[in-house]
Amino acid sequence: MKILVCIKTIPDTSNAKIDPKTNNLIREGIKTIINPSDLCGLKFALNIKKQVEEDVEISVLTMGPPSAETFLRDCIQMGADEAYLLEGLEFKGSDTLATSYALAEAAKSIADFDIVFTGDQTMDGDTGQVGPQIAENLQMNQVTYVSDIKYADGEYEVKRNYGAGVETVRLNTPFLVTSLKDSVNKPSKFALGREEIAKEKKIHDLTCKSLALDLDKVGQKGSKTIVKNVEAPHSMEKGIEINEGSAEKNVEKIIEILKENKALV
Repeated sequence: MKILVCIKTIPDTSNAKIDPKTNNLIREGIKTIINPSDLCGLKFALNIKKQVEEDVEISVLTMGPPSAETFLRDCIQMGADEAYLLEGLEFKGSDTLATSYALAEAAKSIADFDIVFTGDQTMDGDTGQVGPQIAENLQMNQVTYVSDIKYADGEYEVKRNYGAGVETVRLNTPFLVTSLKDSVNKPSKFALGREEIAKEKKIHDLTCKSLALDLDKVGQKGSKTIVKNVEAPHSMEKGIEINEGSAEKNVEKIIEILKENKALV
């Protein structure tokens, strides 16, 4: 059985700031991490490996710069078996359409996968489009926003959150799952004692040329998304806390403030 986990390395935007003049992300001092929901996908894959009654090989794939190799080795240390890096200047400026095309073609070149895991969305793009688009390119069934997956009696039981509740889906391979952020504890790279394996493991390089990709479908040329404008969020003035001791006095104070600001006559 073969499982693919697609990951993306991103800036840790939890404490990110926007330059008010350029409206660009201030990258200085921001560390790079693996997208959190992608790690949930890896954890789901590792859980399945323990559950199924056959040999399971977990491969990890990312499209990114050469520095992403460090994070692929982290995934090997967490328990993945093989790692693939899709890199090249041809992919610069790719939107979700171009990215999903490249990743799907890379997946096809590696193996016929039984299950593909992606995150539900990334912290830097937040579109939630890449996973479903990969599924479409691979002609796979898909289950999105998955919070749990288990194997039992020859089939998979998948729980997906759809806003109003939780839907339970039972299906057989092949299929693609987009993993919900914080749905499961992320795997630890220190739990398995695989440091030497991760250091020595060969990272397989994939390129636009080696995959014979259509250059009209990758990078900026293959991207159909047009970003017309990017703006930093407007700063909000701190409100006034009113505590005059009683509801009546609080109301009187509010009326006084409204009159002072000519919002009430």
